[in-house]
Amino acid sequence: MAFRVSPEEFDGMVLGAIEQLPPEIYQRVQIENIDIVVEPEPTPDQRFDLSLSPHETLFGLSEGVSLRDGGSHNATMPSKITIFQHPIEDQVDCHEDLEFEVRKTVWHEVGHFLGFNEREVHRMGLG
Repeated sequence: MAFRVSPEEFDGMVLGAIEQLPPEIYQRVQIENIDIVVEPEPTPDQRFDLSLSPHETLFGLSEGVSLRDGGSHNATMPSKITIFQHPIEDQVDCHEDLEFEVRKTVWHEVGHFLGFNEREVHRMGLG
């Protein structure tokens, strides 16, 4: 089970997911100093820092200081959300499922950037 698209199409899905955020969250993402990028895979350092086993999958990662922990658009270094294309593609078998997983992952990581823990992110419907 894997459904692949070009990096450009995947980037478009990520952009679409950002644009579909609830308006108040979308507006917050637009004014904050946050980079949202796509990478093919997590780096070995990212996997090590998260203590991931070789069998664990990582779809996205929010790095930096969350807004809840004092981050703001005035910070000198931007916070960063990375969406990992290949692990997401490896879990789906059609375009519709890929778009769903991309949106869910982007929203989930934005929730973490906003300072919400796993339970809060799920309760808010952010993935």
